[in-house]
Amino acid sequence: MGLLLLAQHTAAHTTAQGLTIAIDNVSYHIALSSVGKLPGCHHTRPGNDDTLPFGLIPITILDVEQSECNAQGLKQLIASYIDEDDVFNEGFLQGVYLRGEVINTTALDVGNDSNIGYIRSVPAALFSAPAGPYLLSQSTGEVYVPYRLYSDTMGSFHQGVITSRDGKGFVPLGSAIAGSSAVTIGVPSRLYYKPTTERPLAGVRVGVKDIYDLTGIKTGAGSRAYYDIYPEADTNAVPVQRLIDAGAIIVGKMKTTQFAGPENVRDALDYQAPFNPRGDGYQEVGSSSSGPGSGMASYDWLDLALGSDTGGSVRVPAEDNGLFGNRPSHDMVPLNNTVPLAPQYDTAGFLARDPKLWHTACKALYSGLATSYTRLPSKVIAYELPSAGTTDLTEAQKLVLEFVGKIAKHLSASTSTFNLSAAWAQTRPAGTPENYNDMLNTTWAILAAQEQIRLVRDPFFKDYAAKYNGREPFVNPSTNGSWHWGSGFPNLIDEAVANKTLFMNWWNTVALPPNKETCSESIFIYTFSNYQPAYRSTYTGSVISTPEGIPGVLLGLNTGFISPMAGNPDFVVPVGQVKYQSVITQHEEVLPVSVRIMAARGCDLMLLDLINELVEAGIVPQVKTGDSLDGGPIYI
Repeated sequence: MGLLLLAQHTAAHTTAQGLTIAIDNVSYHIALSSVGKLPGCHHTRPGNDDTLPFGLIPITILDVEQSECNAQGLKQLIASYIDEDDVFNEGFLQGVYLRGEVINTTALDVGNDSNIGYIRSVPAALFSAPAGPYLLSQSTGEVYVPYRLYSDTMGSFHQGVITSRDGKGFVPLGSAIAGSSAVTIGVPSRLYYKPTTERPLAGVRVGVKDIYDLTGIKTGAGSRAYYDIYPEADTNAVPVQRLIDAGAIIVGKMKTTQFAGPENVRDALDYQAPFNPRGDGYQEVGSSSSGPGSGMASYDWLDLALGSDTGGSVRVPAEDNGLFGNRPSHDMVPLNNTVPLAPQYDTAGFLARDPKLWHTACKALYSGLATSYTRLPSKVIAYELPSAGTTDLTEAQKLVLEFVGKIAKHLSASTSTFNLSAAWAQTRPAGTPENYNDMLNTTWAILAAQEQIRLVRDPFFKDYAAKYNGREPFVNPSTNGSWHWGSGFPNLIDEAVANKTLFMNWWNTVALPPNKETCSESIFIYTFSNYQPAYRSTYTGSVISTPEGIPGVLLGLNTGFISPMAGNPDFVVPVGQVKYQSVITQHEEVLPVSVRIMAARGCDLMLLDLINELVEAGIVPQVKTGDSLDGGPIYI
């Protein structure tokens, strides 16, 4: 019997998931797939016993020309590596390989003060992997890629991922940082990548909201039960694939509210909601793209985050975390292999710090962007903003009005207001009520509830019951409230779509019509946040609800629902920050202040051009990570 058991155990399937090491006290994950092989013998500096386990040596590949191959040029190149890359450090100088045409290293003297162990030349034809830091096997000459490990201290991520060994998908990151209880994320060297016309996002590190499928990775949509019962995805969501095709590096799945529904931080039960680093660190982090918002405001090593916006799920966390964010024109990118909320509203959008990178990423992701405009709009609509002569303005309101004045001056534009109620009453489609809310009061809520019931809840409950003997899974109060409310009506999807279409056609004709020269007749500026502290530790009225107290059901046409209804682009732009006295730190802190800018449908690129101009002109601030837009520590 003992022999039989031994035979059974020896037949067990084992899979290596990588190696975790530290180089100069920095943690790395070493991928097990070799990127090439260096010819000849390999050794460390004589008398150096710092070889890593399994005979690995940290090395650096440098691309040089013979004319530049001198001690000073080598030192400058190494210094540039340290400045440009967070993965590279001097520990990778145990072996240096110079790659180029006929490199002579015999007379190369870098001095006794150098950390370089040995220097060799390698012909480009024999090793083609990009220049940068690697791990070399002494015994085989095989070369492996290191991923620098970071702790997700703000709880922004659900899971770290790296590319699978076959390069056709992803696998969960198989390493952790000793002593850290946080999710670990691994990033490859920036030195490996050079943007090109075909791959403009080469090397850009992207976090992906956990409603988008990644090949080889489970999609959880903020639900422990959903993550449990469904297998790994067998294809990438279309938005993710477009980013990968443009060269982006996917580093992890980021947290979302459950099934991308509207929730407060304190309503997250299956997984703790991410933290907002701004101010005292305990402010509301936004709704369903909360992970992307938190991560982008916290981590310099994360370049871009892909979220989604159905009713505000990119725009709200962009405001709460002081970032650029966009709800694009509807249907700019298919959302195949994405957990839906309501397809009539669902869009894929970014949260970003760098407006230039944001511009590049949008061009890579979206199709159908209008490019034929010849100048920027010369009309600015200030929607529901106080007039400049209003007394007792808050500091946030002053910032917003100052921004409106600056943008109008920049564009040499006239500024006007817009009265939605009056415009609708006077020009509404035939047969519609005089008050638009009589037609649209439940439109967003019905589609968000009944479409997700049909597309997500019903198959999810059926599959869960089949696995667990008829049981139902737990669903957070907000989403559960929406589903319960939507189930109390007959099927109203067609009616809701018809009402949405009526409003969309009217809005895009009367309020924000297109223009051949400027793409959009005007730009439309409004605010959504009240710019007051919203502590995540405040439990009163925790679940987002209707005035009737129904959790998760948002009624009426609030200003944030206009762009989902009309399908036009709606971008968040930070304009500054205001001080407040924190009850958490008992110290003066700052909150970000943002505006939202809308334009005619399809005019996303025009808005991006405008916003980049405003940043260049100093009208819109540069955004950094930390407790303020200017950068700073993160309080934990």
